[in-house]
Amino acid sequence: MAKLDNMSNLKDKNILVGVTGSISIYKSCDLIRALIKEGANVTVVMTSNAEKFISPMTFQSISGRKVFTNMYDTDESSLAHINLADNSDLIIVCPATANFVSKYANGIADNLLLNILLATKSKVVVCPAMNVNMFENPLVQENIVRLSKLGIDFVEPDSGDLLCGWEGKGRLADLNKILMAIKKKVSNKDLQEEKVLITCGATREYLDPIRFISNPSSGRMGLCLANEFFYRGSNVRIISGYVEEDFDFFPDYLKCESSDEMAQHVIKDLKKYSVIIKSAAVGDYKFKKVQKNKIKKKNAKISFEMEPTIDILEEVGAKKTKNQILIGFCAETESIISNAKIKIKKKNLDFIVGNDVSKENSGFGSKDNFSFLVSKNGKIEELGLVSKETLSKEIANKVSEVRRGLF
Repeated sequence: MAKLDNMSNLKDKNILVGVTGSISIYKSCDLIRALIKEGANVTVVMTSNAEKFISPMTFQSISGRKVFTNMYDTDESSLAHINLADNSDLIIVCPATANFVSKYANGIADNLLLNILLATKSKVVVCPAMNVNMFENPLVQENIVRLSKLGIDFVEPDSGDLLCGWEGKGRLADLNKILMAIKKKVSNKDLQEEKVLITCGATREYLDPIRFISNPSSGRMGLCLANEFFYRGSNVRIISGYVEEDFDFFPDYLKCESSDEMAQHVIKDLKKYSVIIKSAAVGDYKFKKVQKNKIKKKNAKISFEMEPTIDILEEVGAKKTKNQILIGFCAETESIISNAKIKIKKKNLDFIVGNDVSKENSGFGSKDNFSFLVSKNGKIEELGLVSKETLSKEIANKVSEVRRGLF
């Protein structure tokens, strides 16, 4: 069985969380918990204005580490701002006020956090949170652009009702959006040249306006794949059927229902993509005739004629170009490897992931898959029961190996 790297992108990373005086500061507590859960070592630095909202003791209790607030801490035998600047893999300022962003952009260093930022060579992410009028103020926007040109990443605030009574963009970004930005910033960008098309979720084949046949796919595998390739720098497009996961953080996301609709969108711009991953659970059959109105219940037996759906993966395989990498999935209850071998040849695939859905805690709707990774050269890797995040990382690694000529 293959030995896989199941570590988080943030495992053992030293992350400095800078917090400033915004009412949304309480959300940074959740961020710190999430980072620690991912295996990161978190140190918190607070501005004096931040201390007016939450005490340092709160962050110390959550992080399990000393919280730094004072530029001239007599308890420190060395220069705190230099040590913290040098020892951080990433610095995230969350939340960042208009005042703080403006000072940072203009090189002002009148507190510990600003001194650290001016002294660091580490990667920096900033999460603004402020009144909509302040965020849209040309001076603030100019400062954001200025910092962005210097390599500072900004996580744009969300829109909605603000505590000040205004409505618009200014609310601190959703936690998942912030975590995605952090993971992308610290991840290896070995796949940044790739344009990746991922299909996921379950298609639905309707019998009448309210009834359909489908399957239990949740779209979790597709989400894990999209995240992994996004973190590693790829341009990702997602085409899904029904899903139970949230894909709204991805700017290039299209949702459809039937196999015919999915096929149309997948094949339409196929040449644009360097990697195509078909993880969608597409139905094998559809009703030959879709009823216009709801079918009424009767005591007599009823039957319907069905016909095969389009085989999207086979269609894509027939159109695949030399430099495209095509990866498929198959969910099986028996003869997993032999079925995978047949499909990889018939559908012109580079790799296929064979999932044994007869195993407990594996397959549709679960967090794990019991998987075999089969390549077109005949190599078979039994991955066993692995998380879908780990499986996604392994798939991305295979793409990287192909591009580097190692496979």
